Amino acid sequence: MAIILKPHLTEKIKGDKYVFEVDKKANKPEIKKAVEKEHKVDIIKINPKWINGIFNYITTNLLHKGYFDNDKINIPNLLDLLNQALQIVKEKTNNLQDFDSFFSGKIELPNGEKQEIFVELNETNRFTIMLPEDR
Repeated sequence: MAIILKPHLTEKIKGDKYVFEVDKKANKPEIKKAVEKEHKVDIIKINPKWINGIFNYITTNLLHKGYFDNDKINIPNLLDLLNQALQIVKEKTNNLQDFDSFFSGKIELPNGEKQEIFVELNETNRFTIMLPEDR
């Protein structure tokens, strides 16, 4: 598994900071070891940040549980789903500090029922939100 995917270059990076896009499955010690080995530097601090928008798929079976209105997506309900899924991920990752590739938890559907969902890392290195039967 390649831990360092590529350097992240931007004008916002100042001073002696270097930013790399890394495998989301890698933890802080793995990242530190890989950067020190490849770039011959001593790491003082690692501050992993997630790229905005960690979700990129929601299964249609889940969307049909109240997130469509007359064949159009109900945006407020969809935003609520995304917020609930993000809350599950944050709770299970120590506020996005400890990473994993699979999470499960319960959300409240638009009709008020509780529903278990899975959140799983997909081939694009982002997450899919799905029902257990969609896995």
